Amino acid sequence: MIKSKSFLVVAIVALVFNATLFANGSQEKGSYTLKVGTVLTENDPTYKGLVQFKNNVEKRTENKIEVQLYSGAQLGSDEDVLEQAKLGAGVGVITDPGRLSNYISDFGILGGPYIVVDYDESLKVMQTSVYKDMEKQIEDYGFKILSFNYFQGSRNLYTKNPVHSPSDLKGQRIRSSGGAIVTATLEALGANTTVMPWSEAYQALQQKVIEGVEVHNSAAVGASIYEVTNYLSETGHFQLLTGLVISNEWFNKLPKEYQTILMEESFNAGKKASQEIVAKDKEYLQKCLDAGMQLCEINKQEFIDASQKAYTKLGFEDMKKQIDKELGR
Repeated sequence: MIKSKSFLVVAIVALVFNATLFANGSQEKGSYTLKVGTVLTENDPTYKGLVQFKNNVEKRTENKIEVQLYSGAQLGSDEDVLEQAKLGAGVGVITDPGRLSNYISDFGILGGPYIVVDYDESLKVMQTSVYKDMEKQIEDYGFKILSFNYFQGSRNLYTKNPVHSPSDLKGQRIRSSGGAIVTATLEALGANTTVMPWSEAYQALQQKVIEGVEVHNSAAVGASIYEVTNYLSETGHFQLLTGLVISNEWFNKLPKEYQTILMEESFNAGKKASQEIVAKDKEYLQKCLDAGMQLCEINKQEFIDASQKAYTKLGFEDMKKQIDKELGR
């Protein structure tokens, strides 16, 4: 009887000890599920990068973290998933600076027109004090950026009517993601903007609700935008760098080892996806041309000059000067 009581006491102490460890976030590694969404299709290199992220995270954590992937906005729009993450849900999304600017307005500058010229320069921006300050600030809003190196290419104009110069955009309804910098840039170029989810863009073009979209070539091919537009203008007005953003609350509950694995594998996945997009960009462009689209000859400097009004409108002039300085311009 005495032995039974002793055993019971030991068992209770053990349970209390384990419960305390769990509460402090230092528990024996349990099982976690992270649902990651993107508006892109499974054919897109960014999604393929996420497949690598899933496989490597699950392998390195011995399946203690399960990563579930959702393409084509199946998990919800970027905004919906971000709100779930903000509330602490185990979800994440590949999203752009424009969406994050809804929480910290300054984030929008990272998606600014012609702020960088290519992928390599985009990565350098991530090392600036401007970016690092915002990366830290966004945690106060409930988000954790695992990495922001998912390059999706240069954004171009896909339209029903030819666009050779900014003046040709006057009166044309062009889809905007809703981010302030995107809308301000399109309006600075002379377009009328219509905010809608990317998943609705194809049908909107088909039904002539809008006359065009601004998008990177890989996504245009993935969504078959060449079927519902006629002209392509290689304006390259944005160099789209996106990030894998998850719940900071959920992230902080993970063992430190798992946090490191998530961040490392997110960066590795972003690197893989970006390299594929850079390598295949001409292939994507050619597919659009082979489908019957016409390439418009443009004077890019006219677009550069016109777009700078967006920085003034949003009060980003000083911040842009700081970024230019840190990039050595």
